[in-house]
Amino acid sequence: MDTRILNTKKKVTNTLFVLLKDHHLEDITVLELCEKADINRTTFYKYYKDVDDLVLKIENSLINDLKQYIPEIKRNYLISFTSKILETIYSRKETYTRLLGENGDHTFLRRILKIVYKESIAEWQKLLKKASAEDLDKIYSFIVDGSVGIIRNWIKNNCKEDPSNIALFINKICMSGLSSFI
Repeated sequence: MDTRILNTKKKVTNTLFVLLKDHHLEDITVLELCEKADINRTTFYKYYKDVDDLVLKIENSLINDLKQYIPEIKRNYLISFTSKILETIYSRKETYTRLLGENGDHTFLRRILKIVYKESIAEWQKLLKKASAEDLDKIYSFIVDGSVGIIRNWIKNNCKEDPSNIALFINKICMSGLSSFI
């Protein structure tokens, strides 16, 4: 890709992150974004349909980066993947805290955690003999929603605690809940 295009996209992305410090995602307009980024709206529309499309493209790129870790996971998919997510958030704190923070996209973290849904359910079917398919789906939803809450709180506190401690805490809660279905 042309260096100018990359620089323009980076400028737009960085401006979005700056705006997310003080504005809710849904309140950011293309006009405001372009003015702050000092680019023409025609240039913006050459690459994105609207602000939501920009955010979706950023998020999809981050999700694709996270998907590379899935083949490395051999068991405890959701728990292991959550640990990898926390490490990634911590290592790319500025990007993730803007997208996952108060003003960001409140569905993004759920989308990330749903990536290993099939693998987790297949693994749990073998291990959790007392759980029906409906139970497994409810368990997954419960763990995802609880993990989202814990991770959001961690982000709200500026990721002060080590990501491995947060992953361990989530793991403990998950394992104690899952053990009742063994």
